[in-house]
Amino acid sequence: MRIFFNRAIYLSLGFLFLYSFPLLSQNNNINIKFIDSYFENASPVTWAIQGDTIVKISLIPDYERETLNRQTDHWNFKIEAPKGTTIKFILSKQEADIYNGRLAKNWWNFEHGISCYVSYDQKSWTPIHISKLSGHELLVEMTMEENFVYVANIPPYTLSDLENLKQRIESNHRIKIITIGETVEKRPLEIIRLGNPKAQHSILIRARAHPWEPGGNWVIEGLINKFLEENSKKWLEAFCIYIMPMANKDGVVRGMTRFNVRGKDLNRNWDVMADTLLCPEKYALEKFIEELIKTGKKPCFAIDIHNDDYGKIHAAHCSKGDKVYLDKLHLFESLMREHTSFSEGVKYSWETKNSLIPASTFQNGLSLRYGIDAIVYELNANWIASLGKVPEAKDWMEIGANLNQVFYEFANQLK
Repeated sequence: MRIFFNRAIYLSLGFLFLYSFPLLSQNNNINIKFIDSYFENASPVTWAIQGDTIVKISLIPDYERETLNRQTDHWNFKIEAPKGTTIKFILSKQEADIYNGRLAKNWWNFEHGISCYVSYDQKSWTPIHISKLSGHELLVEMTMEENFVYVANIPPYTLSDLENLKQRIESNHRIKIITIGETVEKRPLEIIRLGNPKAQHSILIRARAHPWEPGGNWVIEGLINKFLEENSKKWLEAFCIYIMPMANKDGVVRGMTRFNVRGKDLNRNWDVMADTLLCPEKYALEKFIEELIKTGKKPCFAIDIHNDDYGKIHAAHCSKGDKVYLDKLHLFESLMREHTSFSEGVKYSWETKNSLIPASTFQNGLSLRYGIDAIVYELNANWIASLGKVPEAKDWMEIGANLNQVFYEFANQLK
């Protein structure tokens, strides 16, 4: 009797399962046929139909090793739906972000909203309207111009884009590409040297420590393009720039948000040398910096380029009497305001009598361990205040192009 009862239940559930999916596929209110997240830099997602008119796309966070920290800011996926139809979908954080051990309550709650872009060719990206819902959810409604569309939080810059840039510039005599190590997954890490290695002043730049933050890559491409296009002898002789263009390659390829594939944050733990197995990306840069210092080529300034929701330059922890560093920082800020769209200002971290000196982040670690004056430069992912617009790749490339003049005047005025 028990066996018969169980079989009856299984048969009933089987018929329900078989007949439920044709009903869903025949629902004319749901136009989305498929969501593809299986390509380079695509974000890991789950998705499900909500009611009979909308699809909910849940973003999966990545996690930091040995902490509670987790973050979900990256999305990049492809939607397949008939051309001309209107689609609606919800973007949802599967779990709330935890940043530096604290629940990030303000995530996705900013004055100018959150940016979202669409592309039909993965080259031209157009910002679209996105609505904030309650909790950690965003709503997008759009009309399909083709039978598929790519949707991303920021115009993506992939590892393939970087490889194309390297191939285009590697034969130029003003460029040298130096392999300095490899990622956890054995992807080569490089430094792109730009300019005169014998120049009195050199600058170190790192980008893409966090995979969701492609703004730095657009800045770097704009910087290199303009440097080579201008063919300016004064720029060539005035400075040397060492660029680590994509620190977290594994995370970029996998569409992650913040950490490397071993759960390490490349903008943390700069007070000590990195573990070669857990964080080879940071270790490779540290060894390169040490080699520069050993050969008498210590950079006079270092910049770590990120994206966030506020902008600003983040200064290293210092005293108000540190005239050398502050004069250098004020000079750089003034030149950025003069030649680029930067306008957000500087966030200082002042020493006090009882304050502990934080060496965890890039700018503090370089200052305390290597005596290199450094900053973190955040590009607002959602809004360029001076232009009054949502940022596009061309805006960040323009910043990069104009950095050449910034660095030229910066180097000259440091003499």
